[in-house]
Amino acid sequence: MTDLNRDTVLQRVPDLKIHIDSSNNIEIYFEGRVIQCGVYGLAILDAFYQPTSVNEVSSKFQMKIKGVQDWMNLMTTIAHLYKAGVLRDEAQNKPELGANTSGYDTAPIHIAMLNDKQRTLSFLKGIQEVVHPGDVVLDIGTGTGILAIAAARAGARHVYAIEASGIGKLAKAIFKANGLADRITLIEGWSTQVNLPEKADVLISEIIGNEPMAENALEITTDAMKRLIKPEARLIPNKIRIAGLPVTIPRSELKKHTFMAETIQEWKSWYEIDFSPLVEVARNSPHKFFINPFLVRDWKALSAPVVLADIDLKDIKDLTMNNTIIVTANASGQLDGILEYFELEVCPTKQFSTHPSKADATNHWLSPVWILTDPILLQTGDQFTVTYQYRKTEDRTQVSVSRL
Repeated sequence: MTDLNRDTVLQRVPDLKIHIDSSNNIEIYFEGRVIQCGVYGLAILDAFYQPTSVNEVSSKFQMKIKGVQDWMNLMTTIAHLYKAGVLRDEAQNKPELGANTSGYDTAPIHIAMLNDKQRTLSFLKGIQEVVHPGDVVLDIGTGTGILAIAAARAGARHVYAIEASGIGKLAKAIFKANGLADRITLIEGWSTQVNLPEKADVLISEIIGNEPMAENALEITTDAMKRLIKPEARLIPNKIRIAGLPVTIPRSELKKHTFMAETIQEWKSWYEIDFSPLVEVARNSPHKFFINPFLVRDWKALSAPVVLADIDLKDIKDLTMNNTIIVTANASGQLDGILEYFELEVCPTKQFSTHPSKADATNHWLSPVWILTDPILLQTGDQFTVTYQYRKTEDRTQVSVSRL
């Protein structure tokens, strides 16, 4: 255990790629290297998901160890992963951003969110209104820490800022740079896997994805209400309404996202290959694409917005949804898809919407557009149904349309 002792606190680095072979041996792909780490590798990586001492981890493994050789293998693997840089101690684990272009420990997403002035100022106003002097505040998914800082400045006695990605260490540095290190505690990990020293008076959770439920907002909020906040706690945001806009998608946009007969014919003229089977595949494979709602302000809407789900985050009754709504067309045209957007009640006096007419040029959220496999030609007054389904599985959200 060179350079390590039982009190050394280590943490796994983010963004590892792992391969498990048929013998349960683990290969880690890290910084252009392949690191072999034996049968205990996966369990060790899991144990050091949050900053943890070598002694704590070895204690967890005591019941699993079958003999001296097993024990030596375990400790040798920890030392090996430490030497390889996969496990880092507090001195090595300095704030940094990932090299990928996506993910919450990389720069682009946080730049986009901070540049989204309408979104950010809405949350800051909500915090000023909801947080009272002396409150304990929980901020789930703190990111760069801007909302945690706002809570502290609003008078919170203490803020617990939870972050699972590598950006958390930078948030901690930002807390210190703003003179708030003594009032904001960064907790690294998933909120569903941590405990707080005290229950919070206010829950801040900006965990709304492009698909509003994609980041487990319902499940995370339900868990926090049971374990981490007081029964009378206030929530920011406290309500979310998911809505759909039946639209005619411009053909230029459809050609980018689905196989169309005219495109197939064009390819045939270019390459002398018949791609017509792709049209049938597209018809049998409903799908969606994402677009900034600010860019679709000129798309033709064929009805008023359709409320797909109306959720009071303080009173979540079900973690699944299956809502069907009858819609009446108020315009004639071809119904090609449903553009999904959301409205947040950040606080009683502040609402925020990604409706195309309300989202501005700095908006960072992308709206899902659900493409109909069989477009519907509508006349004013025609009726159709829109069904919104949400379930805790893969491809958890589904929007579909049927003619009445």
